[in-house]
Amino acid sequence: MICASMQSFSGLSLLLRGLTGQRGWTPQWRSPEPKAEYDALIVGGGGHGLGAAYYLASEHRLTNIAVLEKGWIGGGNTGRNTTIIRSNYLWDESAALYEHALKLWEDLSRALNYNTMFSQRGVMMLAHTVHDAQVFKRHVHANRVNGIDNEWLTAEQAKAFCPPLNIENIRYPVLGAALQRRGGTARHDAVAWGYARAADASGSTSSRTARSPASAATDAARWRPSRLRAARYAHRASAWRRRVTPASS
Repeated sequence: MICASMQSFSGLSLLLRGLTGQRGWTPQWRSPEPKAEYDALIVGGGGHGLGAAYYLASEHRLTNIAVLEKGWIGGGNTGRNTTIIRSNYLWDESAALYEHALKLWEDLSRALNYNTMFSQRGVMMLAHTVHDAQVFKRHVHANRVNGIDNEWLTAEQAKAFCPPLNIENIRYPVLGAALQRRGGTARHDAVAWGYARAADASGSTSSRTARSPASAATDAARWRPSRLRAARYAHRASAWRRRVTPASS
């Protein structure tokens, strides 16, 4: 769900802005004053927190949401994350979860009207030992049982898929590879930005608490979670959670 008031990106709009000195762009999301009460309060403005806000708004029509982020949007673990997108996991539960995520990725740029730089160039996992080969072949068979694409390649087939690959005269020879062609890469901070603007356009409020060092203390006091009320409360602060709320809370 994209609000009609959200600035739309297209090849034509990028061309026109380029010809006019990049003038006319509007802020991608708001940074409003805090309300006294929200339907949901999400601590952590990374991919998970902003994604939760977006889907609560687009799928569940819950739009009075605050997303609290101490730093800048996309500057936490999301910005430091691996760029690999794949669903070739061994266990049924993991494979199902990541396959669902991979299908979301395939349409995410269009859904958010934001370029997440998702490129399905394939994910290839190299086997350098007999044990590697056995493990990866097990993955291939398990994935195929679950209807997920994955295939075993010989060393020569792996090099044909990726010509720069060196399969000769190396300390650990390449015995083969498992390839998921639908896998690829994405820019995770761009995903956070896309979710932020789409969630904001859907009615959610995404704000970071520290806009600059000079205003950090004031913003933190205004946006302190203990001063806000919400029917639902969620932590999406990942590894920083213990610094946000004690583990015993």
